[in-house]
Amino acid sequence: MLKQKGGWLLAVMLGLAPLAGVQAQPVDARAVALQVQPHYPGVIELEVDASDIERRIQRVRQRIPVSAGPLTLWYPQWIPGNHAPTGPINQMAGLVIRGNGQVLPWTRNSGDMYAFQLQVPEGVGVLEIEFQYLSPTAADQGRVAMTPNLLDLQWHRVLLYPAGVDARGIQVKPSLRLPDGWHSGSALDVDRREGHVEHYAPVSLMTLIDSPVFAGRHFKRFALDDTTRQPVWLDVVAENPQALQADGKVLDAHRALVREADAVFGARPYSRYNFLLAVSDVFSGIGLEHAQSSENGMHDGYLRGERPFLDNDLLPHEYAHAWVGKAWRPRPTWVPHYNAPMHNDELWMYEGQTQYWAVVLAARSGLWQPDYAMAMLAQLQANYASQPGRQWRDLHDTVHQGILDFNAKPQAWADWQRAFEFYNESTLLWLGVDARLRSLSKGKVSLDTFARRFHQGGEPGQIRLYDRTDVMQALEALQPGDWDAFIGTRLDARDGHAPDGLHAAGWELHFSEQPNLVIADGEADGLTDLQYSLGMKVGSDGVLQFVGWESPAFKAGLAKDVTLVAVNGLAYSGARLKQAVTDAKNGVPVELIVRQADSFRSVRIDYRDGLRYPHLRRIEGRADVLTKILAPQR
Repeated sequence: MLKQKGGWLLAVMLGLAPLAGVQAQPVDARAVALQVQPHYPGVIELEVDASDIERRIQRVRQRIPVSAGPLTLWYPQWIPGNHAPTGPINQMAGLVIRGNGQVLPWTRNSGDMYAFQLQVPEGVGVLEIEFQYLSPTAADQGRVAMTPNLLDLQWHRVLLYPAGVDARGIQVKPSLRLPDGWHSGSALDVDRREGHVEHYAPVSLMTLIDSPVFAGRHFKRFALDDTTRQPVWLDVVAENPQALQADGKVLDAHRALVREADAVFGARPYSRYNFLLAVSDVFSGIGLEHAQSSENGMHDGYLRGERPFLDNDLLPHEYAHAWVGKAWRPRPTWVPHYNAPMHNDELWMYEGQTQYWAVVLAARSGLWQPDYAMAMLAQLQANYASQPGRQWRDLHDTVHQGILDFNAKPQAWADWQRAFEFYNESTLLWLGVDARLRSLSKGKVSLDTFARRFHQGGEPGQIRLYDRTDVMQALEALQPGDWDAFIGTRLDARDGHAPDGLHAAGWELHFSEQPNLVIADGEADGLTDLQYSLGMKVGSDGVLQFVGWESPAFKAGLAKDVTLVAVNGLAYSGARLKQAVTDAKNGVPVELIVRQADSFRSVRIDYRDGLRYPHLRRIEGRADVLTKILAPQR
């Protein structure tokens, strides 16, 4: 065993420099990054000034205690819940580091853009750091999280931290300056307020990054459950005061969500919980989980019950994460800081089962009406029954999509390329597990039973790690059924067959000429959804938003972003296109004039089966498990 660890020899040992004549071995960068010190001496002071709402500039000041010698500071890269290295370092600017008032030179690590290296001189005990986080002013720059009326402050965007230390062992004392008259919500404890500055109690870096702040000119807190030692609040910021006017039925459904989650999971794994909700048509939408809060973005009329079906599974999804993903985490996703790769292998559980509970809890709480929940499941089943990409890319491979989709751009051929299917396709997988548990046990156990047993014994602030073996053993202990094989075949299948969860629950897919509630809701904004007939969706402006791989539209030479100009000799409209599809049943071809860039051409689509929209119907002779699953439990 080599004992000397000088610079070059250490590089050899880490696999960074080969010995002459010796084959270089690959280095496990994640394993190296996981070797950390448990504690960092002293407390980091962090001041964020977010009062410049006109220019959307957040000014950052930090004081980091240090000792003389080489030092690396990290900007957070791997952000929990994003499942990818998405830290927005391109939006950081103006970095200046001082010691004893003197500017200290720094360099960026050429192999790691998130690492800033410097030499701390003798006699310097504190670094004074300044930089700006330039919050996007438009959606093409990134997520709009700062407007003249509201703010979503994510701490990982506005700090640097010492490399090589467990984030739980770094103490931070944060403060936030807000515009005059603004109020805020957060899972952080406010130690004191001085004018427009909120001073928070010191917390670990991990707790800080897991505790964002929603603030706004118009703010209101609603109690969803303030009768227990672990209260739940809905903290809402809005662009205008009218958006804070909540319909009683809407609030009742959110309160029911909390009760129904208690029925599924049992004990709450948090000391208190804040749903942070921005209701705005300007602010970019978001859904991100945290241990004691969640970030949620909805449309302006959400609390009033307008467009009641739109994304109403968002809050149930993020809330279920308090158990699935935060208090109980897949072992591959666990890292002690934010600059080591997270492995996504178990996202079919982390996100997939969470999305299953989102659907179930939305239905049980009344955020969705039962017929809408049925329509949503019909839509999912139809999507995967007709998704050709399942022939080459299995469900398990899609867990890596967050890393593959590094530029966050739309796909040209979404159903062939596949994307974040580990959410919705896994919903159907877990529906199949639930139905099978109920069938094998003759109704004695269900996935509710599994969730309560698997997530028992949690205490606020604790994190429990698990892997696939733990999940399978828990299912086997609940009800023997060779679960590893059952789930594994569905994760790894590349046969193009649709998931069978709905069939196991007593329902099957069928098509009619009437849009289901999901499609009708989507078409309320002018969309024309002909995915299951011509194989395309058309925006209100006539631009194709989706063309299915090997669909009739595909075979006619159409692609996404082509513009429809005319239908059967008349100027394009969604109604005329639907009528053309209906007329085609009698042999009248669908004739289109389309524009692609500066070119025009005529297109004929050979299709004669009429309008087709997915619905569910009961399977005769099979038990209706699905209705029981979606029914309220409390």
